[in-house]
Amino acid sequence: MSDKDQFLTVLRDWMETSMHRSIHGFIRQNRESALSLSQVSALYHLYHQGSGPIHRLVNHLGISMPAVSQLLESLVESGHIIRSTDPTDRRVKLIQLTEKGTETVEKSMQARHAWLTDLAAALTPEEKEQLLPGLEILSSLTRSQAGLDEPRCKKKASPTP
Repeated sequence: MSDKDQFLTVLRDWMETSMHRSIHGFIRQNRESALSLSQVSALYHLYHQGSGPIHRLVNHLGISMPAVSQLLESLVESGHIIRSTDPTDRRVKLIQLTEKGTETVEKSMQARHAWLTDLAAALTPEEKEQLLPGLEILSSLTRSQAGLDEPRCKKKASPTP
């Protein structure tokens, strides 16, 4: 087996195992929240993309405007989002997360990532030091290929002027 094939094999194994562990935590947390997968997806989208017009969510979810309106109504009623009218164009409806919506997403992310604490604790300081440069490269390339900004952890770590 070539080095390239071995790398892809190990990378795929890592991806499958880590996704399984993350999704297991996500599913368990999602059951407790009693929200549908579409509702959770909408909350995550607003969390990562920020407030905006409803049509942006229609494009993201790939469902009709009436379906999104119905989904949003239940999120408004449950206190996860606020719907308002764009002050510059009254035909445009805006949506934004409430504090409850933000807390729901962050709790879900914590559940998805909980297993990483145990994994990190199992590594020696030397192993962590050895793995860190490779993880930074993988993270940077993955974010770049997905068209994403730099990770939140880097933004928080940067000094303020």
